[in-house]
Amino acid sequence: MSTDVQEPVSTAFAMRLHMPQPHPCFVITTFLHYALEDPYAVRIVFRMSMGDDPVVWHVNRDLIRDGLIRLVGEGDAQIGPDPRNADEVVFRLRVDDDSALLTAPRAPIEDFLRRTTEVVPYGRENSVPRVRAALDAELSHILTAS
Repeated sequence: MSTDVQEPVSTAFAMRLHMPQPHPCFVITTFLHYALEDPYAVRIVFRMSMGDDPVVWHVNRDLIRDGLIRLVGEGDAQIGPDPRNADEVVFRLRVDDDSALLTAPRAPIEDFLRRTTEVVPYGRENSVPRVRAALDAELSHILTAS
């Protein structure tokens, strides 16, 4: 981990929320946020308009990275390259029986992920002091309970 890199890492860009035909798609302002408090996750904040409450999702950073290459994810979040446009990424987010299909430009996501690895390289998340301390405490609890 580099100590000269600024954290947290954030970016903002527009995503398109695709609606069933004949409805148009909507443009949504989207923010990605990464911080050492949870080095495994990216917080995604969707803002439909300034008056609405934002919708917040937490998605594993590796899932987003892998979704740039191939369709990944089971359950509530699936991410993958857009088969019709190599410059875009598709996000399918589900809550119960409802789902949302969104597309995003690839470039700002790639740049964001590159900047997160300057803070915490992939595979080194458990070396973040807060994570390491939590893991050590849990291990100690398990060993003393045995």
